Amino acid sequence: MADPVTFAYSVQRSIRERIKLTQDAILHGTPKDMEMYRQLVGELTGLEFAEQEIREALQSEDTE
Repeated sequence: MADPVTFAYSVQRSIRERIKLTQDAILHGTPKDMEMYRQLVGELTGLEFAEQEIREALQSEDTE
């Protein structure tokens, strides 16, 4: 297994890709109803939170 920092960057990259896909789905009218729209927005919110947490952890790792 890769070291923790490499792993974190890999996960962050995957999250960013999923954020882009989710944003595209919302913007291009993929949701067929309000429930699906809410699900996508919730997913996007969670992904953005996770990405932010990883970014902050990596930044604090760089300053140590």
